[in-house]
Amino acid sequence: MAAPTRENPYPTVFLQHVLPDGTTHFDWLLGVDPKGEKPLISFRAKQRIDQITENKWFELESRPDHRPDYLHIEGKLEGDRGEVTRLSTGGVFLWREIQGGWNMMVDWGIGSVTEYEIVTGEGILAVRRIFENQSQDPPPPLPKPKVVGDVPVGLTDDGPGLPKKITAFDKRKKRASNWLREPNATGTGASHVRTFHSKLTDDALAYIDKQVNEWLDENPEFEVKLVTTTIGTFTGKVKEPHLICQVWV
Repeated sequence: MAAPTRENPYPTVFLQHVLPDGTTHFDWLLGVDPKGEKPLISFRAKQRIDQITENKWFELESRPDHRPDYLHIEGKLEGDRGEVTRLSTGGVFLWREIQGGWNMMVDWGIGSVTEYEIVTGEGILAVRRIFENQSQDPPPPLPKPKVVGDVPVGLTDDGPGLPKKITAFDKRKKRASNWLREPNATGTGASHVRTFHSKLTDDALAYIDKQVNEWLDENPEFEVKLVTTTIGTFTGKVKEPHLICQVWV
């Protein structure tokens, strides 16, 4: 499965769902192929994610995959399940893994592109819009983790949504059991490397510390042989300096 591009974007739709009891929520559905023929990654939200105007995190809830025809459904649902209104449709033309989540660009057809960051973690699943004039600013504080029992996207291989769908272009971390050469703990002979990077802000540097520590905690059989760091320019929507840290095990 190829990554989405400008020429072959993945479809996305933002729906308002009014239930029979009068309560309302929003559903953000994301295709994982250009034709929108496969089950859709599904998030539930309390706000209009397609119309974010504040630099803050908005919580998401991972939902079971939806049928592809939900890209086009509108009106009353069968089985007395309420009524759906299609608020926005668009195309995802960039979808990539970043430290702790995903970076995504969506064209909602309103004349400008909307860039999102989605983060996953222990009890956290949230999205924010990245405004071009604030791309150099540190990210806002994350929402508080939910209680144990919620299953955020990306925590388990058998969890709902994202981890099942984006394996072709989502370069997720490997476990030692998936490697052909097992790491050794003799003090010599590094056989694998993991690269981390972050912006040069206090919050971002603290976050890369957290990422490295969690990676090592999850793999206690690793012995760190060498660590290299450098400062380089990352090219994306904007060019900005990043700390690049390589940990050899």
